Amino acid sequence: MVDNIMHYSSALSSLAKNLEPPGVMFHEEFTAKQAMHYNIPRMVVNMPATEELNSSLERDIRESGDYFGGRNNSATCFMTQWDMHKHYESFEQLGKAAIAVAESGALAVRTHSDGTNSPIKLYVQETWGLIYTKGHSTKTHTHWPSLWSYTYCVNAQPCCAPLVFPAVSGGGYEIFPVTSQLIVWPAWINHFVPEHTCDHERIMISGNLDVIWD
Repeated sequence: MVDNIMHYSSALSSLAKNLEPPGVMFHEEFTAKQAMHYNIPRMVVNMPATEELNSSLERDIRESGDYFGGRNNSATCFMTQWDMHKHYESFEQLGKAAIAVAESGALAVRTHSDGTNSPIKLYVQETWGLIYTKGHSTKTHTHWPSLWSYTYCVNAQPCCAPLVFPAVSGGGYEIFPVTSQLIVWPAWINHFVPEHTCDHERIMISGNLDVIWD
């Protein structure tokens, strides 16, 4: 177990130190009608060397248990407690990778009252695990007032329910789950997961990042 943790911890540390394009893909292929709603980057990263990480994440999710018992206000699926990064090394390391992605993209600099800029430093505010089975879904919601949100696919198939960013005028932009893919987006953006209709479990991590104020 220790060797496995060291293996994926090293892989994620390497990602955090060396992340640069084309590792980050900004989704900007939107129509003019969607532009006002969608012209904010969503960063998608295919994570390296994640077999051990995914195994540990899935084990930790199941070990933690269904904290809400399907009674969460927005999600009907299996959901763990909110502070998994404080209890499990796997969640802590994934949070570090999400921070590395967010700190490399848009909204990564703040302007001070004297006109100077400085990098924004982030921390994991909360993170949790989810398991969708047939019939489960998540209602439209945001993660405001956090600055960034992220989701990571531990295990899923192309037929599994997508993450959808709805358009004001209807429809939306869909991202279907890909195992070992990390997605980071501004936390105030509406999103939802439609009804999961396939027989394969959709095992995901979600989390929020906020600013370390100094």
